[in-house]
Amino acid sequence: MKTPRILFVLCLIVALAACGGRPTSPATTGVLPGEELDLSLVHQKPDEPPRRPLSADVVRKTAAEARVLFGAPTTLRREPPGEVWQYQAEAPRCTLLLFLYPDDTASRLRVSHAQVLSRVRGQTIDDSDCLAALLKTPPQPQPQRPMS
Repeated sequence: MKTPRILFVLCLIVALAACGGRPTSPATTGVLPGEELDLSLVHQKPDEPPRRPLSADVVRKTAAEARVLFGAPTTLRREPPGEVWQYQAEAPRCTLLLFLYPDDTASRLRVSHAQVLSRVRGQTIDDSDCLAALLKTPPQPQPQRPMS
């Protein structure tokens, strides 16, 4: 009688141990060797007036670039093959959601969608105000190209 019970317990332990491992994914959130980070948020032409960054400016950033710009997310939710990163600011009371999925080469995660939400019911929030409150690293200006 003890043999089936022991066998069941051993199978249960093996099954739980298999669930506890880190998920393997071709996408990584680190910086690849030799990779340069693009920390500019606003890409604009030299003849355009300056503008403040919007949540759409974060799209196509790598996970490493997002971590440098905003720090570690408040909440990280894994939804294979992607991840959802959540950042919260207190003034203004807002939330930034970054949706990251493997890029075309599947070598790293990139932001595919970014959304700013107000944390106050019935109130709208300006993207630029929320991004400014969350930035850990000031965005670097885009290098000006010489006009030929």
